[in-house]
Amino acid sequence: MRTLKKLGTAVVLAIGFAYAVPAIVHAETTVAITKHHYVYYPDHEIYFAPETKTYYWRSGERWESGVTLPEADRGYVTTGGVELDIDADRPYEKHEWVLKHYKDRHDRD
Repeated sequence: MRTLKKLGTAVVLAIGFAYAVPAIVHAETTVAITKHHYVYYPDHEIYFAPETKTYYWRSGERWESGVTLPEADRGYVTTGGVELDIDADRPYEKHEWVLKHYKDRHDRD
């Protein structure tokens, strides 16, 4: 009787593995790409992330960020801008792509 019970348990486990192994072997990995929304002001290379209320701007050859722009740049972001969705946490990481696709856009368009 004990042997029959062990055999039954083994059969149940074998059936369970028979269904589980193909699912494990054929599992696919899905990578979600997160897009972030920005407003880009092409004439002055300024980005604004509305969700985080963060500005990104060039200072010489470097990019800087903050919740406020330098006073000299504040007048450039009152109107216009291009709405973008970019798959980068910092928009300047994709700046070359943005330039390629939006080079003919201007803040006044």
